[in-house]
Amino acid sequence: MNRAYQSPQAEGSRTAAAVGRGPWVWRFGVVGSCLDTARMLAARGWLAPWESVQAVSQTAGRGQLRRQWRSPPGNLYAALRLPCAPPFDGSAAAPAMGVLAARALQTMGWPVRLKWPNDLVLDGADGTPRKVAGVLLEERGGVLLAGMGLNVAWAPETAELRADAALEATCLAAAAAGRENKGASRHIPTAEALWQHLVMCLYSAYNSGHSFSEQWRDGLEDMLLWRGLIVELCDDGRVTRGRLEGLGASGGVCLDTGGRVEEFFCGSLRRGG
Repeated sequence: MNRAYQSPQAEGSRTAAAVGRGPWVWRFGVVGSCLDTARMLAARGWLAPWESVQAVSQTAGRGQLRRQWRSPPGNLYAALRLPCAPPFDGSAAAPAMGVLAARALQTMGWPVRLKWPNDLVLDGADGTPRKVAGVLLEERGGVLLAGMGLNVAWAPETAELRADAALEATCLAAAAAGRENKGASRHIPTAEALWQHLVMCLYSAYNSGHSFSEQWRDGLEDMLLWRGLIVELCDDGRVTRGRLEGLGASGGVCLDTGGRVEEFFCGSLRRGG
């Protein structure tokens, strides 16, 4: 089955995430934003839960707090509709989506970790963690979308990042080059092939027959960045310092602030000095 959708900015086609099965993926050339395009398709009844939009580039991509997400060709830009059901119906939605994405990339051999709540990181050749992907959740009128940007071929330079960015950026190509220097090699998939694999992994993990709403945190301790270390949580000018103990059942980050463990649901994490 194929269906074409046209707009002044893009021309897209609808294809299966895998041959003959799996959620549909709308593929576009240039769009303003994958999130906005997905929302428009959902409003027309053309985007069911687990179906998604992918574009070669975006002219108005956005990240957290509506910060601009520069989106030239070469990287992965997509938006996935999630079901409004546990764990995606509350505060655990963002970290749960981050866990799903991290596990999917790990199945491809990429040792990514989760920086709470929804950033994915890779260690550089020097062992320093660097951001490789970000997830942005938006809910309007009962439609929950997860926008994802993953650095495949390039990453922004440090000077391009905002002044208070917690981590520098990297990309899969740079990570693979670092491994080749150490005698290993890694195939870099195209953004289209990568998203096709991720969609199937996400869909299968959620529908595996287990209670994902209860088990999404299983094994999280091994992939949670800075677990057991001193971190700082910055939220609207307020800084809370403590040891990162893990995540609560509702998706909040748990910090030991001096003999007392508290769960926080808002803010940006950075490594403490």
